[in-house]
Amino acid sequence: MSDKNKDITAGTAIVFADGVTRTIKPLTIRHLRGFMKAVKNLKGEDNLSDEDIDIMVEAAGIALAVVDPELSKNKEKLEDVLDLRSFGELMAAAMGSDPSF
Repeated sequence: MSDKNKDITAGTAIVFADGVTRTIKPLTIRHLRGFMKAVKNLKGEDNLSDEDIDIMVEAAGIALAVVDPELSKNKEKLEDVLDLRSFGELMAAAMGSDPSF
């Protein structure tokens, strides 16, 4: 494994609304395919509809599938542990970006 990928493979620790810290790693190509299918109909951040929020929760579930499989499959619980900050950090980390930007 290359040293220059250690920052990505180590993952990013994110504190969720339930107070639990989960370490998020970038999506694999397999998970990226499902993620992209889920978010393709997301309209935008300016005026979120219930449909947009459902898509966001589905995308979060895909991003958490490896880290917390039980949580990723439970939409109601997932909605309770996500807030906008943790969701944004989760999306950035899942895409291999630095969530602090």
